[in-house]
Amino acid sequence: MRKWFACILFLTVLLCGMRIYPVENFAPEERAYLLNLARAALDWSVRDGNAPSVDSAELPETLREKAGCFVTLTHRTAGLRGCMGSLTASEPLYKQVIDKTITAAHRDPRFEPVLPDELGDIKISVSILTVPKRLFFESPSSLLRSLTPGTDGVVIETRFGSSTFLPQVWDDLPDKSMFLSQLCAKHGAPQTIWLTDPTVRVYTYRAIVFEEDEFGRIAVGSGGAVAGPNGARIVGNAVWGTPLPSDTAPEPGTRLEPLLILSPDSDISHQ
Repeated sequence: MRKWFACILFLTVLLCGMRIYPVENFAPEERAYLLNLARAALDWSVRDGNAPSVDSAELPETLREKAGCFVTLTHRTAGLRGCMGSLTASEPLYKQVIDKTITAAHRDPRFEPVLPDELGDIKISVSILTVPKRLFFESPSSLLRSLTPGTDGVVIETRFGSSTFLPQVWDDLPDKSMFLSQLCAKHGAPQTIWLTDPTVRVYTYRAIVFEEDEFGRIAVGSGGAVAGPNGARIVGNAVWGTPLPSDTAPEPGTRLEPLLILSPDSDISHQ
């Protein structure tokens, strides 16, 4: 079962002013920044119990808008290592990414908190969600016809509660009936309730998903770092608008500024 199957949902008010985000609204540098910010939040919280701060005045509007998102942590060998998120637009996107990363690393109830020696084996992905829209259907068969596998994220509300599957879950559950049955079971409802209970409500949404290129990238901590004898390679920065240093392969002994993102094979000493 793939990593998306078991993401935890904090579901409160669904329709609360979330903006719809077409993919083209997120430039490559904005996606890279959010992944770098998530990496910094993961590394800082696991190593030092800290969280990065952000000067929001410097950010583009897209990153300051309120939006729902999920952050997923995947372990190189163990698979899903944490996934937390929210459909609600309760905070600006950049804050949601920081918060959900830390929550996935430390408070996913299915896992023990991430340990420092695991950081080198974890890859991060971010899913940004559009506003959920209610589906109106006359029968179970018309509901099935309304769903688009691989594209729709689905929320189902029953008298037992509510739950969601991200669009990626279709990879594991391509059959529409099984998809809905498992989604009902996720919050403790009978699997067939969507077939028999006319009070069931269904919403769909879309997700923009992007992930790190490799496992185990390193975020320089709040005290900075020093490049070790085997060198380091700078691949990103979790400070918006700050260009990378002209030398992305600093010599041993070079001081590295906080929030630089390094390749997994970098040799550094955190300060």
